[in-house]
Amino acid sequence: MKRAVLACAVAAGLVIGAALPSSAIGLTQVTLSCDDGTSVTLVVDTDTLASLTASVQGMLDYPAGLTCTLVQSPLPLAFGAIALASPGSNQFIVAGGRWEVPCDIIFPLPITPAFAGGGVVARVPGASYSLGDIGPAAPPTSQTESVWVNIAVNVHKKDSPPGPGNPPFFGTLNETIPGNQSCGVNPVRESHFTSKPTCLLIVAQPTPEPPKAFVTSEVTQISGAPFPADGSGAVGTAGNTFVHFGFQDNGNPPGQNPIDSTPSTDMLAGPPATPEGSQMPDCNPLEWPPIFHLGAFDGSKQYGNINVHPGS
Repeated sequence: MKRAVLACAVAAGLVIGAALPSSAIGLTQVTLSCDDGTSVTLVVDTDTLASLTASVQGMLDYPAGLTCTLVQSPLPLAFGAIALASPGSNQFIVAGGRWEVPCDIIFPLPITPAFAGGGVVARVPGASYSLGDIGPAAPPTSQTESVWVNIAVNVHKKDSPPGPGNPPFFGTLNETIPGNQSCGVNPVRESHFTSKPTCLLIVAQPTPEPPKAFVTSEVTQISGAPFPADGSGAVGTAGNTFVHFGFQDNGNPPGQNPIDSTPSTDMLAGPPATPEGSQMPDCNPLEWPPIFHLGAFDGSKQYGNINVHPGS
């Protein structure tokens, strides 16, 4: 009798296995829910699951006003018929962490003598981020004085076609400059902005370099001291509501970033290390290529994780 039951169980297992295509082996279905009101179901492989988990953990470790949870669920038996056709097939970026931004990029010298107007450093005409600036400064050295900036990203392309009242992208891109930092004798006050994405563009790079992703996002909320930007004003002020970011996921599992890989860590660029860029809702790969390390700016350590999914 026991042999008969075992035989039935094995047979049932073979039937279930036959219902799953070989492409489903090693995949997991997860639901990513964030406190910006978004929830998406994704079907991911083991590496992507680990990367997403690290990104969500980075949001908790380095707060920027956005938290997410990942809930794993069994794949449906009809996986081959429905699941492969939708969940996880669209482009997305999920990231959390902190990056190091040099003081002389945020606050072009000379700094006199402290913050003006409750948080914005006085700038000299013609300084590096005056109107018309075309890009970020060169990557800093490990000896450069700097401040930490926390970032949280949850940007997705929609399934449904865009139309009036139905923008093609959804999610959130936030940054927070934590307080209790300083640039020289000048204290850096806490500042924050929340933004909603208007564009996501993922651009393939020559092999073996991973793709670069570009996000344009519209600022919807600011708090604390004015968030530093170019000489035209702070992020989120009149005429400076769109911010432009570049991201690159180096494709290595979290915590495994060999120094000779290309790049050695996940990379990014955006305010406060770059100007806001053109005040248009579309994406421009020239605003801004990701040249800054997520973590220490000399690439010695990564803090957090960037997960870029090109879609299928």
